[in-house]
Amino acid sequence: MKQVFIDEIGHTGSRVVLNEEQAHHLFDVLRIQKKEVVRVVDNHSQVFLAHPEDRPYLYLFNEIEVLSRLQHVTLCAALIKGDRWEWMLQKACELGVTRIVPFTSRFTVVHIDETKEKRKLERWTAICRNACEQCNRSDLPAIEPIQTVETLRNFQGAMNLVAYEKESEHHLAEFLAQDPESITFCIGPEGGFAPEEIDLLKNDHFQTCSLGNQILRAETAVCYVLSAIEYQRHIKGEN
Repeated sequence: MKQVFIDEIGHTGSRVVLNEEQAHHLFDVLRIQKKEVVRVVDNHSQVFLAHPEDRPYLYLFNEIEVLSRLQHVTLCAALIKGDRWEWMLQKACELGVTRIVPFTSRFTVVHIDETKEKRKLERWTAICRNACEQCNRSDLPAIEPIQTVETLRNFQGAMNLVAYEKESEHHLAEFLAQDPESITFCIGPEGGFAPEEIDLLKNDHFQTCSLGNQILRAETAVCYVLSAIEYQRHIKGEN
């Protein structure tokens, strides 16, 4: 089913006015027909079914309930270079992350000026919206303001993990087998974490874990972790 995200929906029986970009995507690119049904999602994950009317309008005719995800997955990811970061955002959305926390650390090579942060967050949100539309996901992940290693404790879950090859003897799979209700996973930049940063995270109740010796790139690590979580969720569903 074709899907579009808007800021606010309204109520059943009302009309939604699409902006120029959304209207172009539905009416020109996807060539939506009046007999078709479109799914409309707002920022609060309210979901409605709608019929296209004359461009640029959609008519809402039914609200539907979307089941919440089995696990809440928070990804704390150190900033990396722009194109790779944006690719990572897309894949994180496709793999079911529920919250994304960008942060800077000692070895981060990307630093965003405070005056540009708002625009960056808006762009990242737009990328996530587009990714969710493409993969037919109806719950938008939250993107937090840029943090530091010291403030990651504010985003903890039932299980808090940090990828760190230098001292961990336990693989990610060992932790996921415990089937936690919520996970916060922290991945550093390609330069890795400084030892004092790992000590800080451990004092904040993060546990170190290994992703194996072949996972070197930060964006690859994100996909690896989220795929493993999704696989564990699938195994749980089968059992």
